[in-house]
Amino acid sequence: MAQSSDPAPIQGDTGGSLPLAGVAIVECGQGVAAAFAAKMLALLGARVIKVEPPQGDLARRRGPFPGDVEDREKSGLFLYLNAGKCGVTLDLTQAADRVTLDALLAASDILVHNVPPADRAAHGLDNRALSRKYPRLIAAGISAYGDFGPRANYKAYEINAMHAGGMASLGPLCSPFPELPPLKIFGHQAEFQAGIHAAAVVMAAYWNRMKTGYGQAIEVSEQECIAAMLELGFVYYPYQGDETSRLGQVALAPRAIYNCADGKILIMAPEQAMWDRMVEMMGNPDWTNEELFKDRFARAQNADALNLMVEQWTQERKVLDLFHEAQAHRIPAAPVNTMARAYADEQMASRRFFVPLPSNDPKAPPILAPSAPFKSTAVGWTMRRPAPRLGEHNEEILRRPPSRRTAPTAPPPAGMEGPLAGVRVLDFCWVWAGPFCTLQLAHLGAQVIRVETSKRPDINRVIPPFADKQPGLNRGGSFNQWNQGKLSLQLDLSRPEAIEICHQLVPHVDLVTENYAPGVIQRMGLGYETLCAIKPDLIMMSLSGYGQTGPLSRYVSYGAMIAAQAGLYGATGYPGDVAREVGVSYADPVAGITGVLMINAALIHRARTGQGQYIDASLLEALEMFMPEALLQYAINGREPEYIGNRDPWMAPHNCYKSLGDAEKWVTIAVGTEEEWRALCEVMGQPSLADDPRFRTAAARKRNEDELDRIITAWTSTRDRWEVTHALQRAGVAAIPTFNNKDLALDEHLRERGYLVELEHPEVGKRTHVGIPWTMTGTPCRVRRAAALLGQDTDDVLSSILDYPAAKIAQLRQAGVLT
Repeated sequence: MAQSSDPAPIQGDTGGSLPLAGVAIVECGQGVAAAFAAKMLALLGARVIKVEPPQGDLARRRGPFPGDVEDREKSGLFLYLNAGKCGVTLDLTQAADRVTLDALLAASDILVHNVPPADRAAHGLDNRALSRKYPRLIAAGISAYGDFGPRANYKAYEINAMHAGGMASLGPLCSPFPELPPLKIFGHQAEFQAGIHAAAVVMAAYWNRMKTGYGQAIEVSEQECIAAMLELGFVYYPYQGDETSRLGQVALAPRAIYNCADGKILIMAPEQAMWDRMVEMMGNPDWTNEELFKDRFARAQNADALNLMVEQWTQERKVLDLFHEAQAHRIPAAPVNTMARAYADEQMASRRFFVPLPSNDPKAPPILAPSAPFKSTAVGWTMRRPAPRLGEHNEEILRRPPSRRTAPTAPPPAGMEGPLAGVRVLDFCWVWAGPFCTLQLAHLGAQVIRVETSKRPDINRVIPPFADKQPGLNRGGSFNQWNQGKLSLQLDLSRPEAIEICHQLVPHVDLVTENYAPGVIQRMGLGYETLCAIKPDLIMMSLSGYGQTGPLSRYVSYGAMIAAQAGLYGATGYPGDVAREVGVSYADPVAGITGVLMINAALIHRARTGQGQYIDASLLEALEMFMPEALLQYAINGREPEYIGNRDPWMAPHNCYKSLGDAEKWVTIAVGTEEEWRALCEVMGQPSLADDPRFRTAAARKRNEDELDRIITAWTSTRDRWEVTHALQRAGVAAIPTFNNKDLALDEHLRERGYLVELEHPEVGKRTHVGIPWTMTGTPCRVRRAAALLGQDTDDVLSSILDYPAAKIAQLRQAGVLT
């Protein structure tokens, strides 16, 4: 059987087609979420009109600023989020400006906004009303808790959504500080996640509109996006009754961040073979033969002693030398990069990932920022213009509004289920990043055929948590979470007959996905060039840690290592502490949902041109897209971000505070306006605090933040976290507890929204899983079935798609091909 070589050369930067060329988008709102969603669509060629209030987007006041001098035209965050867009100003609280907005929407294909649900009617931004008024329009809203349910109108900032989503309860990983609060990840991650989810779902809706002519209303919940990304965290409660925590010890060792002569490195060698190679690399020191370290269980029990011995060795070596040496021994390791080292990373340089942001000032030094997190044989990206100056295009756009788009004439299709209904995926993904990606495709209505074998089952089938703590290939909670809605086709891909079956399936699918190490899929005879010869318009995506090209492309990579190398650990931490891992392998789901965006772009491109493509998606590049505040602080001012815990560079109070109860009971409070500050003081029963010279202004509160946090903690620590939340929310102050997995699984708001899913599974019965973090009115999405038993759909796939008779299937099974 012919073996394919490496994929065809990848189009670089703007060299490919722009799938959203000619698509008109209006963006409204403040801050990160809507702006990031629209940024990703603008990168793919859409014309985005950004609508700001007359005083400007809040991101203009966030920085980082050159020389730390506030200038609303030079905020690094704003420049990053809004490059490539046009900009106008409208006061949407005024009727005349809402009429102007209506004129823009009548001429647009897509609206993306993050105006809070409580304010939408007053701003003319009710998604469902707009989709009825403009049937072609895709109206996508982003909110902290969704647009219906008990908490829909709760006030929230990013810290609240991140803690409510459960991710903060897991961080930092294995924290030694029970007295310190759960830790959110650096930056505006809940907003970034909602933004990328919104962009991906909008793309699916647009692909569907190309077929039907109809738009729809979409809503994305920040809390639900984060709750969907908890790795093993969520399922420990419904499967084993265990509550997860940031406290404790690593289950396998060595897995730690070690000091080197010139920085830090993360090394992970939990498997015996990895440890044996690491011992060899260290020169077989005598201490490795001690009883304390005899096997992986002993090493985990004695991790502190083990790490001390390992660090005596690492601290005499330079980071990059040790990184390359470890990888040469196939030992998972990665530098814990600063922003300076992230910018200097040789892999990033080889793939030309960092590029200068377009600038309005030819005399200003270039600002390097992330470009686009993919390479493709057909699709490119663009940043056509600098971020707009405030009101820059008022004259051009508002006084000569574009023409109205033609309304559809045919009646809307009935009974549609998911915007990607009719798309078929042949899925070779395993572990997490790939399955997370194809899970979202299944959520969007695609038929995902997962190829797997009992000879080398997905790791999530064989690791806890297991239903009722009883192991079994079909009892793993994480597998059953990440593979809802998919089919299972059992094939032994070491057999040529199994490869031939895959080749026969290719003409019947639209998309092939895989996340093996680079080169593996080609050696199996399933590379893009081989499959493209069978089906020329095939779309194929490979997800890998570093991408398919570049000097590090063949290096071992896990999500935790990618986060270290991207600089995430160098930006997330408590003040005065050292670098620590965050609570989940965050790079995996980041790359997974980014891959969904690219797949939908490829579907749109194919619908327009008839052309398939190969997509090379990198976990490292995807994660860097979500870290602009840290990267640009260095790019603009040459300064590394400081560890600030749950605090904010501008807002105070903005923290996670101890409440009544055990070490896991905390509540987040954030104040962004003077009205909110005075309301907080009233609820605490200390109204005079509002006029205290130490706290009278936002700047003063920031200067005296330590004392302010002590005062608030004295109040919250004697009260139940929900008592604090309800009292503050009634007063219009953003507050919410830190949720752990039990809180999420029992949450009535999530249950009422239909986010929590309980479907009958043949072996484990009904277990609670997290579901779909968006809603769609025109093509409603649902989890259609529980995760499949291993090989459950083999006969059906072979008979219904390939017309195999039962006798042939039985023969293949007897021959060991279907194992």
